[in-house]
Amino acid sequence: MNWKTEMQLMDIPETQRLEVTCTVCGHSRYENAYQLAKHFGMSFEYLDEVERMLSCGNHVCNGPVRLALSTEEETE
Repeated sequence: MNWKTEMQLMDIPETQRLEVTCTVCGHSRYENAYQLAKHFGMSFEYLDEVERMLSCGNHVCNGPVRLALSTEEETE
């Protein structure tokens, strides 16, 4: 088990963004966790399930994606 199988989308703060990166072409985009939960009805989905539901934003690729929590804090 990892953090994606233990955390539901509704557990993430409304302002948190998720980095969605394609595992095939590397295309990357950001999704707002609140918007995914509210508009796409994924509130009770675990993050590994959300990861499987989403696909690449590049219309030519449409490959599987990897989710990561995005932070705007500075790292050292």
